[in-house]
Amino acid sequence: MSNALAKYVQENHARASSIEISSWLSENTLSVICEPKYDGIRVFLFKSGEQLVVAGKIGSVFTPAGNPKVFSKVPELVRAPHRMILDGEYVSRDGLHFFDILQIDDRDMKPLPLYRRKEILHAVIQDSGLETPFIWADTFEDIQQFAKEEISSGAEGIMVKNRNSFYGDPGAWTRIKRFDTVDCVVIDFREDPNAERKNIWSIGVYDSTGNIISLGDVASHTEKVDPRKIQLGSVIEVRFQIVNGKFVAQFIVRARRDKLASECSIAQLPSLERSSSALS
Repeated sequence: MSNALAKYVQENHARASSIEISSWLSENTLSVICEPKYDGIRVFLFKSGEQLVVAGKIGSVFTPAGNPKVFSKVPELVRAPHRMILDGEYVSRDGLHFFDILQIDDRDMKPLPLYRRKEILHAVIQDSGLETPFIWADTFEDIQQFAKEEISSGAEGIMVKNRNSFYGDPGAWTRIKRFDTVDCVVIDFREDPNAERKNIWSIGVYDSTGNIISLGDVASHTEKVDPRKIQLGSVIEVRFQIVNGKFVAQFIVRARRDKLASECSIAQLPSLERSSSALS
């Protein structure tokens, strides 16, 4: 069952684009929906009768009996239908947050516009503490202000969504993050006993043809990163700067056990996607 649920999440979860917000707004009409971007694991909640299962896209599956901490803040959901699928994130410090709904009983919610799905989600889980807060942003300034407030309060950033989009529409969601970061795959590893930082990881992303584009080496990481767990093929989030077209000053923010290596695309770096030679 776990493999089937993880496969469903992997194949059906909506993805955000990496397009810069002003460019995104040229293709998406105001007003828009803005939500906090949590530093968690993307999950779906599956409900069938009284049974609840939370599944991530990399194979993690949680049940109330096996993982009581995950469900510690989940109420009985007395207003919920017999069967449903919700989209959200699990954050270890404060639990589950849901921001979209995909299915109710035999009815597919994905073809409904986002604002309507939000209304249905609210009706289903209102007063449960599980609903991701959001605002309507009518101007670019509204978006900027919301991002500033959320980031200053500790959020990773915000999500900006086209209110009329169907679930999974390409380019319908984008993000504003606290820092410039990119999800990379570790393509090589070496140890230098004579260096101050003994562990050195070579990192890269995939281009549109499936070839690896090198982003160079990274040897620094935050205190919460366990270097022993970063191995060949690991997916890591790397903070960076770009100076004179070069990818520099990298350090590892965290391991991304909720992401596949195949999701580490150069499309995350739109300004460099057309000139990948600058990264070599």
